[in-house]
Amino acid sequence: MNSTLCRTLRKMLADGFEQYNGIIDPTVYERLKCEKPERAYWVCNWPILHCLGCRRKCTPKDIRGFQIVLPNAEPSVIEWQERVATLLKKKFMRPAEAAFCLDVSERHVRDLVEEGILIRHVRPPLRITSESVKQEMEQLE
Repeated sequence: MNSTLCRTLRKMLADGFEQYNGIIDPTVYERLKCEKPERAYWVCNWPILHCLGCRRKCTPKDIRGFQIVLPNAEPSVIEWQERVATLLKKKFMRPAEAAFCLDVSERHVRDLVEEGILIRHVRPPLRITSESVKQEMEQLE
């Protein structure tokens, strides 16, 4: 890592960017015409993503193909509302995403699925319909 890249990364981290730890669909690299996806190093300040893996310093125009990452720290109310709105646009949610929207534990989400309150997709892995999460959110209000 050269000194310019170190300065760039340090500034981005100071500006609120974090290392991106989500799953990236291979089509993202095809869309960006990336020659060496194994060298990719992504940082994000959701929904802004930057790759620092090569000289091109790619910044995708859209987030298709990037897994939505839940925040590590306690988000502000506005950030929380924005992330919930983004998650509710999906057709199905992972248990962690549903737990984030409902502000409950993942175990509680799984219990709600077992009770039939939240509707799951038929095939594994466990995915929950965002419509059932919306309905439960309205019940909690």
